[in-house]
Amino acid sequence: MEWLIKFLKGSDYLVPALDIGTHSVKLVQSERKGNNYKVKVFGKKEYKEQVFAGMEVIDEFELIESIRELYQELSIKDKEVIIHVPLSACFYSVISIPPSKEPEEAVIDYMKSIINPEEFSFIRIDYKILPISIEKGNIDIAIAAVRKDFLEQRIKLLKKADLNPVVVDIEPAAINNQFYLNNPDKTVSPVCLVDIGASFTKVVVSFGGYPYITRNVEIGGQTINEQLQREFMLSSQDVELLKRGEDIKGITYDEAFNVIKQILRKIATEIMWTIDNFKDRFSLEVESIYLYGGSAKLKGITEFLEDLLGLKVSRGDPLGFSGIFGNEEYAVAAGLSIRYKGDENAKV
Repeated sequence: MEWLIKFLKGSDYLVPALDIGTHSVKLVQSERKGNNYKVKVFGKKEYKEQVFAGMEVIDEFELIESIRELYQELSIKDKEVIIHVPLSACFYSVISIPPSKEPEEAVIDYMKSIINPEEFSFIRIDYKILPISIEKGNIDIAIAAVRKDFLEQRIKLLKKADLNPVVVDIEPAAINNQFYLNNPDKTVSPVCLVDIGASFTKVVVSFGGYPYITRNVEIGGQTINEQLQREFMLSSQDVELLKRGEDIKGITYDEAFNVIKQILRKIATEIMWTIDNFKDRFSLEVESIYLYGGSAKLKGITEFLEDLLGLKVSRGDPLGFSGIFGNEEYAVAAGLSIRYKGDENAKV
């Protein structure tokens, strides 16, 4: 039946994109007409129990059930799906080489400089020659690497949920792609994309339509929750209400934000390190930052980070290309949703 749906819909038919996060699973399915995209359906399902400890799945049953429930709630029948490898489980970088050097040789030499030769057999490496180059006369090459066992385990898990992954991209590429889908005019200057997820913050510096520098930080929304719980002796439910701006048990949001600032300062340090690293390597200045993830919704976060970093900080709109705003947590799913089987731009 699935092949019939695609036949009737035509070659522009896009399958659902699934973002398996540590706190929830999110889905976006887009439609394509020529070069234009529109969101067909989107939604998320928060886990009832703890599913992840770090990056390890500790409750496979709850994860699979959450995926199935989300598909049922959104009335999705497709079995093919697009997924991603989290930044915490992959490697991504861009190298710049002179045109006289063989790209494959340059990639292997670079990977050997950062990974033990014994590890090579356990890793899948892919690379792409970018159509742009920051340094005139050079060739820029994007390199992605992921552990084979992680890839196999993730695909095996999806198959248990009766799904068939047809494209596996990497997280920084998805975050990057949704940004340029929504901001096609922003290719001239470097931008910093910051996705503050539940367990990790992903920092991506992009230029010309491509991610160049990435950093994964083990701080996220859950770190903020735990700090608020310790400081004010609140339940997790009360903390969530407090973060939304409600006064809880005599505690105001302003008091809570003073605690949140402690975590944001740590994130800001990592953002600045990544931006400085990009500047050192490519001699270009980042002038603007875009925030994604559930914690991007925090009241006062853009103003605080703007004052701290001295750069323009804005909330991103992953689904803005379809006229849907205020859903910062869908950055990865939105970026994945424009991929398709056979897409040469998919990174893995």
